[in-house]
This record gives sequence, C-alpha cells and structure tokens, in this order.
Amino acid sequence: MTRVLPVLFVCLAVVAAGPAAAQGTDQGLLNAVAYQPVPADTAIRVRPLDNSDDNLVVQKDLEEALRGAGYTVAEDAPLVLTFEIRNEQGAWSDSGTRTLLELQARGGETGGESARARFNIFDSGRGGLLNRGRGKGTTIVTPTMYRLDATLDDRTAGRRLWQAWTTAPLGQWTALPLTRAMVPAVVDNIGQTVRRQPFALR
Repeated sequence: MTRVLPVLFVCLAVVAAGPAAAQGTDQGLLNAVAYQPVPADTAIRVRPLDNSDDNLVVQKDLEEALRGAGYTVAEDAPLVLTFEIRNEQGAWSDSGTRTLLELQARGGETGGESARARFNIFDSGRGGLLNRGRGKGTTIVTPTMYRLDATLDDRTAGRRLWQAWTTAPLGQWTALPLTRAMVPAVVDNIGQTVRRQPFALR
C-alpha cells in the first residue's frame, strides 16, 4: 500500500492540471499596429467587408462600442473602420484512449468492500505511463480558431492609420457570440500598437 500512495499522488496531480490547460478557451489574443496617429474628435464609419447577417450584428456591436468609448459614428465620416471575420478549422488525430490509473470497487452498500487500483505502466493497445498505445480515439491537435480583422483608414487622405486582429479558440462558444466577445478588445485599443496581448472574452 505504501508503494501505491506515491503513484496515486502523481496521478491526481496530472488530473488536477487538466482544468488549468482549458482556461485558454475564455481568452483571446490581440495584435495591433499603429501607422499614424488617430485624429481626436473625428467621426468613424463602420464597414463590414460583406453584409452577412452575422457581420451586420457585429457591425452594430462595433458602433455601440465606439459610441461608448466616446467616438462619433456617422455614415459620411472621414475615418472608416473596416472589419472581416475569418475562421480556421481545427485538426484532430486518432491517438487512442490512454489509461494511467484504473479504480474498481465492488460489494457493500457503497461498493467499497472489494476495492482495487491498477496503475498502467505499459499497454501496447491503450497506452500507459511509458507509451501512448495503438487504440482508436479522437484527440484535438489544434482547436478551431476565429479571427476578427479590423483596419482604420482615413479616406480623405488615402492612408491607413491603424490595423488590428484578434484570435480566440471556439471551445465551448458558438461562432457569432465568440466574434462579438472580441469586439471590446478591438475598440479599446484603437490607435495603439499591441503585441500578443491576452484579453478576457466577454
């Protein structure tokens, strides 16, 4: 029994590390480049690259966020904020179900009168501590990512002032809510240069 306890602690540590790795699904990543200063008190027009239903929803979100940040939104504005939504489908692999620890209990009212634990060191089929195994199973290699691109141009001077792109994993989200959750990060950083800045999806 004394030899089993250290093994159990190692396995519990591995299991406990799982939720920490999944926390990234509630975060996005922002990059932005400022080419020219954004003039103060200048109106902005929001323009999607295509008029899909989802883009029209995101357009309204951007306009509301801009007003909330103190910008004026107008159709004939000299500055134009153009945006595009893109996605990159994730990849999966058939890697098998790897089992390190198996617990079994039988008998009694709580099922614990005959209990045993099996620590799997090596299993050619399912895999163990020392190998991955050959069993069938689906593992996500790269998650599906969504990206919101935005550019701010001065159409009167014909020059680009600012550009930004945000990315976030789909995770437990659906496409439109995930894209809408990236809008605040874009508006909050207009005119700024940002490199790989994480932000909370909200």
